[in-house]
Amino acid sequence: MKQLKSKRTDIAIVLIACLLFPLFVSAQKQEVSCVGNSITYGYELSDPYNQSYPGQLRTLLGTTNWTVGNFGDSGRSLLKGSGYSYWDSQLYKNALASNPNQVILKLGTNDAKRWLWNWLGTNFKTDYKAMVQSFQNLSSKPEIWICLLIPGEKADWDIFNADIKNKVNPKIKEVALEMGLNLIDLYAEFGSINPEWYLPDSIHPSVPGAGVIAAKGKEMLLMPKPEVTFANGKVTAPDGIDFQWYINGSPVTSANGGKLKEMTVTESGNYKVSIKISADNETRIVSKELIVSLSGLDSKAAVSGIKVFPNPAFDVLNVRFDDQSATAGFSISDLAGKTVLSGQIMNGRDSIDISMISAGTYMLAIGSECIKVVKK
Repeated sequence: MKQLKSKRTDIAIVLIACLLFPLFVSAQKQEVSCVGNSITYGYELSDPYNQSYPGQLRTLLGTTNWTVGNFGDSGRSLLKGSGYSYWDSQLYKNALASNPNQVILKLGTNDAKRWLWNWLGTNFKTDYKAMVQSFQNLSSKPEIWICLLIPGEKADWDIFNADIKNKVNPKIKEVALEMGLNLIDLYAEFGSINPEWYLPDSIHPSVPGAGVIAAKGKEMLLMPKPEVTFANGKVTAPDGIDFQWYINGSPVTSANGGKLKEMTVTESGNYKVSIKISADNETRIVSKELIVSLSGLDSKAAVSGIKVFPNPAFDVLNVRFDDQSATAGFSISDLAGKTVLSGQIMNGRDSIDISMISAGTYMLAIGSECIKVVKK
């Protein structure tokens, strides 16, 4: 009986240490990179650094925990081969070099020019996905927010609102759903071409118009990431208007329950869901990933001689047990105590993919053990 009490005491001490540890660690500063054209840059504003939407977003978020970079380059298209593509811009290279934690991508207004869309528009989704992937490949593994374009109308620039609404924005929405990306519906935020929100050209936002974009950006960046649950063989999403599930990054078809709030799990893997927030617009937020294992193994199995390396790590944590036949559950929690990853360590050794979580300090729990790990 004394031995049993001792083991319970040891476990309690470990759990208390895990809970108290976050109190001694400060939050890391978030780097936001705003990627776009002249609308992002702040074309014809008297003080683009402060009056553009990235400048106003910087003010709204504050500089204590956030850094906001403006990588807008006027006149640039997203389409490759247009003759003036963002792909060829030094600001694109600078945006990649900023190694951001968050990317807000708002490109496509120049691609809406009829002569360009009629020439290269069939490549738009492919080029857009490649742009997103170039940021996803960064070591910082940023959260990506892509934006539906604001309304705009300027015939002498060959830009028409009907094309923005019915041609370009639907392709951007498709990219968001196919890649499992957060989507900010700025078209709905503007509602219509309100003169107060635009400069005289009816394309570029005024200071109040840029403020609308900044306010929506702040709202989404500060919105807690939804968390899915797994129980009784099903994954369940929080409340929403519409859902799209993903397994290991690939969208689940409607026939397999991919559009349902609650979906039956038929295979182990990484699960997340895109949730449409409101019936009034197309804005969507993507949940945290949840590792689901169908092995049914005991997550509290006793193990000893746990080795975790490398630590700090970039993309992968390797875990080894002295007992190479042992199997146990694991969970990784952030310093607020929220689980960001979970799964099983099989046969005394496994590799945990941490590429999808943000850089920072976490607690890895294996059985009754709790280990501090750092994601670079």
